[in-house]
Amino acid sequence: MTKFLFFLLLLTFQLAVSQNLVKNPSFEDFEKCPWKLGMFNSNVNYWSCPNHGSTDFFRACGNTNETNQNYNGEQTPFLGDAYAGMYCYAEDDYREYIQGELKEKLQANETYTIQFYISLAEKSSFSIKNMAVLFTDERIGASTKSASILNSPKGSNQKFGNLPKKFINPEALKIQNSLIQKDTLIPFYNDTKEWMQVTFTYQATGYEQFFTIGNFKANQETAINQEKPEFKHPFTYYYIDAISIELIKNTYETNTLYTFKNVLFEFDKANLLEESVEELDKLYLHLKGNHLNVEIYGHTDAVGMELHNEKLSEKRAKAVSNYLIKSGLEASRIQWFGYGSSKPIVDNTSEENRALNRRVEFKLIK
Repeated sequence: MTKFLFFLLLLTFQLAVSQNLVKNPSFEDFEKCPWKLGMFNSNVNYWSCPNHGSTDFFRACGNTNETNQNYNGEQTPFLGDAYAGMYCYAEDDYREYIQGELKEKLQANETYTIQFYISLAEKSSFSIKNMAVLFTDERIGASTKSASILNSPKGSNQKFGNLPKKFINPEALKIQNSLIQKDTLIPFYNDTKEWMQVTFTYQATGYEQFFTIGNFKANQETAINQEKPEFKHPFTYYYIDAISIELIKNTYETNTLYTFKNVLFEFDKANLLEESVEELDKLYLHLKGNHLNVEIYGHTDAVGMELHNEKLSEKRAKAVSNYLIKSGLEASRIQWFGYGSSKPIVDNTSEENRALNRRVEFKLIK
């Protein structure tokens, strides 16, 4: 399948299932072809840089293959013909960000999926796991389609004109904002070849009109992993593309048994894998908005000793419960049970069937 056809199919699917609220999500709408570094701000429509950091815009307007080559490495755009590049860790707490605009404010108490793709530049000396999203009720830093308030003393948002090149501290903004970050389960984002998906689940308050993506922690608070054995200047540089924020319609009913689709564990262990986070966050946010209780049920296939399977299933149900409690759910509202292989949904005669029996279920109870 050609990349263009894949893009059309993906776009058609997204339009049919949900609406992406991000304006210009893949940076295809811009003013001028970039002929130098740092041409993201006031050039990519509906996007800006909230501080004095100079985020880069990569888009070749002649031979589009030239977009792949840049001063920190090379990468093919995830969608379309453009992507951005920014420093998320560097000396003296230097940071770069991208700030986007939503087509409409998020709806209060509704749950949204936030998703974007990043790739570590080959020359980066470190990778990090502290990618985050900051929602605000107004634009911070420079605006688009107008003079930058960073160099205009009459700018309407002049109160943000003093944002330095260093990391942005949300607590210092003194406006409505929410910082979304999950770095407990995720690995370091260190793939320099493929695009890595970053996903968050978020329950809106109702003021959210703008959002900023990047690392909002100081160097000493940032979790780093060394990728180069020798380096002159420690830094982390990521390419970023295909940003989406979409409404999730919760359809959970009480006293109905649900099976988690992507709550996964290491083989024969009770350690939750990264893929589990989105679905568990969705359930937590649903529970956060009501007074329901929840029961978690762990199951295994019939391979192995019965006692071992029973203990393993209980540990996995407990791991799911602990994640919800750690997220903020009251411990009194949750119970967990392990049934081992005693309740299969299909026979255990094939690997496909055994995979179906290895599951975690839940039920909401009034």
